[in-house]
Amino acid sequence: MKKFTFFLIAASFFIFSSSNIFSQNITDEYGSSNVNRYLSGLGIAASYVNVPFHSLFEQNEDGTLEMWIYPTSTTGADKTLISKGATTNVSFLWGLKSGSGLMYFRIGTTDFINTGGTAPPLNQWSHVAVSWSGGTSTVVKFYLNGTQTGPDEVVASLWNLNSNTLRIGGSQAYPGNAFIGYIDEVRYWSVSLPGFKIASNRFIGIGDASGANSGGRLITNSYYSSLISSWTFNQTNVAYDYISGYDGNYIGSATSTAQTTNVPLPYNFALKLNGGASDYVFIPNNASFNQNIQGTIDFWYYPISFSSEQILISKGASASTISFILGVAASSGKLYFGSGTSIALNSSGAGLTLNRWNHIAVSWESSGSNFIIKFYKNGKLNGNNSSIPRLFPINTNNVYIGNSQVYNLPASGFIDELRFWSPALTAEQIKNYMFVSCRGIDIPNLLAAWNFDGNLNNFAPATTGIDGSFNTGSSNNCRFSGYLNDDTPGQFSSAYISHTTVINRTGSPNPFPSGFNLSNPFITIPDNNSAGVSDSIIIANYPGIVNSVEVFLSVYHSWVGDLTITLQAPNTQTRTLTFRNGGSADNILTFFNDNFTYNPSNTEYIPPWGYLSPVVPFNQFGGSTMQGTWKIKCVDNAGGDIGMLRGWGIRFNNLVNVEPVSGQIPNKFNLYQNYPNPFNPSTNIKFDIPKDENVNITLFDVLGREVLTLTNEFKKAGEYNVVFDGSNLSSGTYFYRIVAGDFVDTKKMVLLK
Repeated sequence: MKKFTFFLIAASFFIFSSSNIFSQNITDEYGSSNVNRYLSGLGIAASYVNVPFHSLFEQNEDGTLEMWIYPTSTTGADKTLISKGATTNVSFLWGLKSGSGLMYFRIGTTDFINTGGTAPPLNQWSHVAVSWSGGTSTVVKFYLNGTQTGPDEVVASLWNLNSNTLRIGGSQAYPGNAFIGYIDEVRYWSVSLPGFKIASNRFIGIGDASGANSGGRLITNSYYSSLISSWTFNQTNVAYDYISGYDGNYIGSATSTAQTTNVPLPYNFALKLNGGASDYVFIPNNASFNQNIQGTIDFWYYPISFSSEQILISKGASASTISFILGVAASSGKLYFGSGTSIALNSSGAGLTLNRWNHIAVSWESSGSNFIIKFYKNGKLNGNNSSIPRLFPINTNNVYIGNSQVYNLPASGFIDELRFWSPALTAEQIKNYMFVSCRGIDIPNLLAAWNFDGNLNNFAPATTGIDGSFNTGSSNNCRFSGYLNDDTPGQFSSAYISHTTVINRTGSPNPFPSGFNLSNPFITIPDNNSAGVSDSIIIANYPGIVNSVEVFLSVYHSWVGDLTITLQAPNTQTRTLTFRNGGSADNILTFFNDNFTYNPSNTEYIPPWGYLSPVVPFNQFGGSTMQGTWKIKCVDNAGGDIGMLRGWGIRFNNLVNVEPVSGQIPNKFNLYQNYPNPFNPSTNIKFDIPKDENVNITLFDVLGREVLTLTNEFKKAGEYNVVFDGSNLSSGTYFYRIVAGDFVDTKKMVLLK
């Protein structure tokens, strides 16, 4: 145990007040609009979400309702959470009793009160659920934060079947009993759920994406079967139900509000593979998977056992027709990759690490009659290259995630951000994209991407028709996961360990990772050691003085309140990013920028954070040059917990975003005139390269002095656009020059402020 006091805060992470989300150009990962939202504007009779009648809402034998609530008052009348019925003889009404705040459930004219239970506390988020079963002699159970609270309530009752609408946050029968507070993630089930499913499902927004449940591909899962509706309130115009399409309307002042503090749904979800023969996801066959020349598969994997061989992804229904198969050998945890009847074991490489997130990548490239196979662990080449005969049979079989059609070797662990690429990625590309959400990647060679954020939809725009499904023909016990320990009941706190794999920083002009210089050391932070551990990035292509700095940071640690993390510039000026902040929470995955609102000392905003201002402002690092050695240092100040600096990166002066604009290959080099021109403060610079080249675009002033390197990196053949932000420059005339192989061209631009 620690020798110092720590805090446990019932708060969420990656959370911003609505006034800051858009002003800072920040987006959140979870939610169909990249932002988690909740239902607000309640508290008066005329404000609620109205869902039109459907016969499936008449679950007069067995059912379950669940939601997250943030009550701010229980004085006065009873408070209605959700109801159906226009008279006092209702179908159902679930609410909180006046004064005590205890939950109650009304069927027909009979009230079941959670006597002996615990009331949801005021002014914080709690997960609540009620289940009923038995028909005329009804058994009602109440749940608070995944645990049954109070004894079963058993009373004879009679459900009033009617054609009334369903109301969330209010009641048609008792209009004065409006709920006062906020509501999120309302779900209606046609079975009486067991407690373990209520606990493990509560942190997940199930099905939050258009078409997520088409063909019943989510509710064929054992954890989501019998789910009638799920309202996440993540869209502002309609309260969508992406499970069954029973959408609701915001009435009166009821509205969808961007997340604020204390919202416990996590930033990032993952897929939990439970190790059963049918516990897998299948992806429909598509020609995009026929990459028989070269390709790459990459994802994050958290193995929880190596007792038996595991298949992580495969395509093929017989041994001789396997297009590809990627798995983990028993005991050693080493990867293998195969195609046709040939398998390459990464015998010279390191095995995966148990009970830890590992980034995995494997690439294949044809070389004569063979494939050259490269294995990567945590963004680095892992072991020697392997070679297998170049077979790659083309078949019409589905892709399996977590098992194989040929061999029953199910995976056991968590998987996240599974992506399929062509052509093969370089080592630099694997490093640069490993921490990036697929929602932030929009490039032509990304063929498929699944992030498992409450759905199985493919997020790669290049390919359609490859959304996944849980419908494996037998009981499928895979599920979405919000935290590594999300099946543990209890009030939300920093004790829940998030899936810190990828982060989403989209939006012009500076999405991640464009403009970043990145390092992925994956080095141990010595426990209780003042020397700490350091890693350096040498900047060679950006002459000039620092105007602004943005830092990306990924740290694995089981108690981040132990850590002091600093950044040193080439002129030896040092700034503190965190100073023993974050208490008992696990892991860091965040960006630091002087312009962000929160900092590590804000107790309502706990790790892994997301977007922070450093403890000591960066400013201009005392006038340091950008060029030179930048060093990050992590010091663990107390014993008993382990950690690792996984990755970090640095970007200067709002450096530009370089993105492909199409999948077309031009027939000649070209540098276009920027537009708009004159501009203030941003402009676009388009260029074409007909073959793969290193591209250098540099900005000069009217005296010919180099002002800034806009980009200096290897690019595949294609058409590109540079979004340049001149906020840190003075008004005037500038020249931009491209050097790509033998091609050199220069054009003039004018910045007017």
